[in-house]
Amino acid sequence: MKKLVPVLLLLVSCAPLRPLVMSDRVISDQQIWQNEVRISGVVRVTRQGRLTILPGTKVVFERIDRDGDGIGDAELRIEGELVARGTREQPILLTSAAADPQPGDWKFLYFDYARKAELEYLISEYAYSGVQVHFCRAQIAFSEFRYNIDGVRFSTANIRLTDSYLHHNRHGIRYEERGGKGGVRHNRISDNQIGIFAVTRGVGRTLFELNDIVDNRPYQVKMGLQQPTALDFPRNWWGDVRGLSAETVFDQRQDRALGRVTGSNPLQQPVAAIRWMKESDR
Repeated sequence: MKKLVPVLLLLVSCAPLRPLVMSDRVISDQQIWQNEVRISGVVRVTRQGRLTILPGTKVVFERIDRDGDGIGDAELRIEGELVARGTREQPILLTSAAADPQPGDWKFLYFDYARKAELEYLISEYAYSGVQVHFCRAQIAFSEFRYNIDGVRFSTANIRLTDSYLHHNRHGIRYEERGGKGGVRHNRISDNQIGIFAVTRGVGRTLFELNDIVDNRPYQVKMGLQQPTALDFPRNWWGDVRGLSAETVFDQRQDRALGRVTGSNPLQQPVAAIRWMKESDR
């Protein structure tokens, strides 16, 4: 009988880890997520709570639509702290559980008056918003937002978005400045329907510079219906040495009530953004 013990221990150690399954849940303490987490409702981290997501973790959102609006209702909402730092070799993945995933399968990773919001080497896909940031500070770096309705969305926030890749979303970045400020630098924003959507109350306190903003169709930049103030997006690469083309902008030239979009001092070559990604992955 003693000879069987090592074999049994080996079988136990090789058994696959079961995912952590969460429906509607409130987190008010300190928790650490790793391996696989499946969410089928609203998980909220309160002001007193802290959530750490370890490298290589996969967070899977079930497709549920409680209100019948066609958008998935599973979400991760942060009012306290979230630190989600993957690595280049082991990024953190937020994704849909659907066999045939589509944009809007789940709602969002949402920061609302959060005490801490730090994301690195995170991939967010098939959401209504890959991430939303409101009324707080957020640092996002070395991350990828793809196949969402909004890649990154923010309002009244102090945001630092750097070294990231936003592609194949309806809107790469959608924002309402509303007195917020920040910097969006060294990102590649490409192959979205709209690269940057300035919805309202922008006065240029959020600086978009040193980005590759290319191949967004029909618009590289679009002004919202309540954006009467002109906005400049300086020192970016627009995919052409001539700079930002008027044909790729929706602004005062299409609607006189809107402000005008400019791209002053355009770069004459790409900035080689997202250097951390392999060329084959872009």
